[in-house]
Amino acid sequence: MPDLPSLRRQIKAAQTQMAMEQEDYQALLVRLTGKASSTRLTAFEAGRVLDEFRRLGWRPRRRNARQIARIQYLWLRLGEAGLLEDQSKQALYSFCVKFTGTRLLHKAASNQLRTVIDCLQAWCKREKVEYKDHESGKS
Repeated sequence: MPDLPSLRRQIKAAQTQMAMEQEDYQALLVRLTGKASSTRLTAFEAGRVLDEFRRLGWRPRRRNARQIARIQYLWLRLGEAGLLEDQSKQALYSFCVKFTGTRLLHKAASNQLRTVIDCLQAWCKREKVEYKDHESGKS
Protein backbone atom coordinates (compact mmCIF):
# COMPACT_ATOMS: atom_id res chain seq x y z
CA MET A 1 0.00 0.00 0.00
CA PRO A 2 1.31 3.51 -0.82
CA ASP A 3 2.51 5.67 2.03
CA LEU A 4 0.15 8.19 3.64
CA PRO A 5 1.72 11.33 2.09
CA SER A 6 1.35 9.72 -1.35
CA LEU A 7 -2.31 8.94 -0.66
CA ARG A 8 -2.90 12.53 0.47
CA ARG A 9 -1.34 13.85 -2.75
CA GLN A 10 -3.64 11.59 -4.75
CA ILE A 11 -6.66 12.85 -2.80
CA LYS A 12 -5.70 16.47 -3.47
CA ALA A 13 -5.10 15.67 -7.15
CA ALA A 14 -8.55 14.08 -7.36
CA GLN A 15 -10.14 17.11 -5.71
CA THR A 16 -8.40 19.44 -8.17
CA GLN A 17 -9.07 17.33 -11.28
CA MET A 18 -12.74 17.05 -10.38
CA ALA A 19 -12.93 20.81 -9.69
CA MET A 20 -14.45 20.08 -6.30
CA GLU A 21 -15.04 23.10 -4.09
CA GLN A 22 -13.39 23.03 -0.66
CA GLU A 23 -16.75 22.86 1.14
CA ASP A 24 -17.88 19.88 -0.95
CA TYR A 25 -14.52 18.21 -0.45
CA GLN A 26 -14.70 18.60 3.31
CA ALA A 27 -18.28 17.32 3.33
CA LEU A 28 -17.12 14.23 1.43
CA LEU A 29 -14.31 13.66 3.95
CA VAL A 30 -16.66 14.06 6.90
CA ARG A 31 -19.27 11.75 5.35
CA LEU A 32 -16.68 9.02 4.73
CA THR A 33 -14.34 9.40 7.70
CA GLY A 34 -15.80 11.84 10.20
CA LYS A 35 -12.75 14.08 9.64
CA ALA A 36 -12.66 17.39 7.74
CA SER A 37 -8.99 17.33 6.75
CA SER A 38 -6.91 14.83 4.79
CA THR A 39 -4.00 15.46 7.17
CA ARG A 40 -5.94 13.66 9.91
CA LEU A 41 -6.76 10.55 7.84
CA THR A 42 -5.32 7.10 8.39
CA ALA A 43 -4.09 5.15 5.37
CA PHE A 44 -7.27 3.06 5.44
CA GLU A 45 -9.47 6.18 5.50
CA ALA A 46 -7.46 7.78 2.70
CA GLY A 47 -8.02 4.64 0.65
CA ARG A 48 -11.78 4.91 1.25
CA VAL A 49 -11.73 8.53 0.10
CA LEU A 50 -9.85 7.60 -3.08
CA ASP A 51 -12.32 4.77 -3.71
CA GLU A 52 -15.15 7.29 -3.44
CA PHE A 53 -13.44 9.66 -5.88
CA ARG A 54 -13.10 6.74 -8.32
CA ARG A 55 -16.79 5.90 -7.84
CA LEU A 56 -17.56 9.53 -8.69
CA GLY A 57 -15.62 9.20 -11.96
CA TRP A 58 -12.10 10.31 -11.11
CA ARG A 59 -9.32 8.49 -12.91
CA PRO A 60 -5.77 9.09 -11.77
CA ARG A 61 -3.48 10.50 -14.41
CA ARG A 62 -0.54 8.29 -15.08
CA ARG A 63 2.61 10.06 -14.16
CA ASN A 64 4.82 10.77 -17.16
CA ALA A 65 2.37 9.00 -19.49
CA ARG A 66 3.16 11.19 -22.52
CA GLN A 67 6.89 10.80 -22.13
CA ILE A 68 6.61 7.03 -21.69
CA ALA A 69 4.42 6.79 -24.80
CA ARG A 70 7.01 8.84 -26.70
CA ILE A 71 9.81 6.52 -25.59
CA GLN A 72 7.80 3.48 -26.67
CA TYR A 73 7.03 5.10 -30.04
CA LEU A 74 10.69 5.89 -30.75
CA TRP A 75 11.72 2.37 -29.70
CA LEU A 76 9.12 0.97 -32.09
CA ARG A 77 10.43 3.10 -34.97
CA LEU A 78 14.00 1.88 -34.32
CA GLY A 79 12.73 -1.69 -34.23
CA GLU A 80 10.82 -1.26 -37.49
CA ALA A 81 14.04 -0.01 -39.07
CA GLY A 82 15.79 -3.21 -38.01
CA LEU A 83 18.19 -1.44 -35.66
CA LEU A 84 17.33 -3.40 -32.52
CA GLU A 85 18.40 -6.95 -31.75
CA ASP A 86 15.49 -7.25 -29.32
CA GLN A 87 12.38 -5.11 -29.77
CA SER A 88 10.61 -6.36 -26.63
CA LYS A 89 9.40 -4.13 -23.81
CA GLN A 90 11.88 -5.88 -21.54
CA ALA A 91 14.71 -4.78 -23.82
CA LEU A 92 13.34 -1.24 -23.83
CA TYR A 93 13.17 -1.21 -20.03
CA SER A 94 16.73 -2.54 -19.81
CA PHE A 95 17.86 0.25 -22.14
CA CYS A 96 16.07 2.86 -20.01
CA VAL A 97 17.69 1.65 -16.76
CA LYS A 98 20.95 3.22 -17.94
CA PHE A 99 19.30 6.64 -17.79
CA THR A 100 16.67 6.27 -15.07
CA GLY A 101 18.08 3.73 -12.63
CA THR A 102 14.76 1.85 -12.69
CA ARG A 103 12.88 -0.49 -15.00
CA LEU A 104 9.63 1.14 -13.84
CA LEU A 105 9.38 4.12 -16.17
CA HIS A 106 6.42 5.68 -14.35
CA LYS A 107 8.66 6.00 -11.28
CA ALA A 108 11.42 7.79 -13.17
CA ALA A 109 11.85 11.54 -12.92
CA SER A 110 10.60 13.60 -15.84
CA ASN A 111 14.10 14.91 -16.63
CA GLN A 112 15.41 11.33 -16.78
CA LEU A 113 12.70 10.38 -19.27
CA ARG A 114 13.53 13.50 -21.30
CA THR A 115 17.13 12.26 -21.50
CA VAL A 116 15.92 8.88 -22.79
CA ILE A 117 13.77 10.62 -25.42
CA ASP A 118 16.67 12.83 -26.51
CA CYS A 119 18.93 9.79 -26.80
CA LEU A 120 16.40 7.82 -28.86
CA GLN A 121 15.74 10.80 -31.13
CA ALA A 122 19.47 11.28 -31.68
CA TRP A 123 19.76 7.58 -32.53
CA CYS A 124 16.91 7.91 -35.03
CA LYS A 125 18.52 10.97 -36.65
CA ARG A 126 21.94 9.29 -36.79
CA GLU A 127 20.43 6.23 -38.51
CA LYS A 128 18.05 8.35 -40.66
CA VAL A 129 14.94 6.78 -39.13
CA GLU A 130 11.93 9.02 -39.68
CA TYR A 131 9.67 9.77 -36.74
CA LYS A 132 6.99 12.31 -35.95
CA ASP A 133 8.23 15.25 -33.98
CA HIS A 134 5.71 15.40 -31.14
CA GLU A 135 6.03 19.18 -30.85
CA SER A 136 5.41 20.05 -34.49
CA GLY A 137 3.67 16.87 -35.68
CA LYS A 138 6.04 16.74 -38.67
CA SER A 139 8.21 13.84 -39.79
